[in-house]
Amino acid sequence: MSTCLVVLVSLTFLITGCSSIKKQLTDPSHHGPFRNQYNCGGAPAEVLRKIQRVAILPTAAPEQGSASSAASAPSLLHQGLVEEFRSATPFEVVLYPANAYRLLEGPNSLRVTEALPPQLLKETQRQTDAEVALFSSVTAFQTYPPLMIGIKVTLVRIQDGEILWQFDDTLNAGDGPTLNDARRFLRQKLGIDTEPPPSPSVDSPTRFTRFAASVVARMFLQSRASGASEPDSGSQAKKDSKKRLNAPAINP
Repeated sequence: MSTCLVVLVSLTFLITGCSSIKKQLTDPSHHGPFRNQYNCGGAPAEVLRKIQRVAILPTAAPEQGSASSAASAPSLLHQGLVEEFRSATPFEVVLYPANAYRLLEGPNSLRVTEALPPQLLKETQRQTDAEVALFSSVTAFQTYPPLMIGIKVTLVRIQDGEILWQFDDTLNAGDGPTLNDARRFLRQKLGIDTEPPPSPSVDSPTRFTRFAASVVARMFLQSRASGASEPDSGSQAKKDSKKRLNAPAINP
C-alpha cells in the first residue's frame, strides 16, 4: 500500500511539473513579447540620480470628466505610484496632504496639463521639505474589457520649477505585449497567476492601475540608470522636458 502511495505521489508531482514547464514554454506572460517602449524622458541620467526626496502630490481626475466609472481612478493611481516608487526607487518618498491645498482635490483638481499655480511649489517645499514634486493626472480610464488607463506624470524640481522627467502614455490590456507585461507583473509582484487569452486574465481595474504605476516607476529607473528611455526627438514629452513650469524660483 505504501509503495503504491509513493508512486501515486511521484506521478502527481511529475504531471504537475510537466504542466508548469509547458505553461512557461507556451504562455506569453513568461517569454513575451512585452511592451518596453513608452513616451517618456527628460533630464540626463546624472541629474536624475541626484534626486533624494520626492513629494508625491494627489492625482488629478480623468480629463474627460468625472464619470462614475472613472471616479476611483485618481486614488487608485496615486496609491499605486506611492507603493511602486517607494518599493522600486532609491530616494525617499513623502506625501503631500491633499487637504493642504484646495486645488489638489475634487472635480476641479489641478492637472498636469494645466498651468501650475505659482505658490504651489513653495507650499510643497514647506509641507514636505522635498526637492522634487511628482504631479500626476489620469488622462483616460476604461473599467470594462479591455482595461485601459492613460497617465501623465511630471517630476518638477521645486527650487526653480524645471521639469526633470515626464511620462505621457496609455496602457491598454487589449494590446498583446501590454497584456503579457501586466500578467507577468501580477505573477511576479502580486503572486497572482492568470490564464492567457481568450480567458479574461486581467479584469481588475485596481490591479491593472497598479501595474501601470509600476511601468511609470520602471521607466523612470531606466532613465535614471542610463537615459535610454528618452523618447523620439519629436515627442511631446521630450519637448516639455526642456520647459519650466509657470512658477517662480524658490530659495531652499
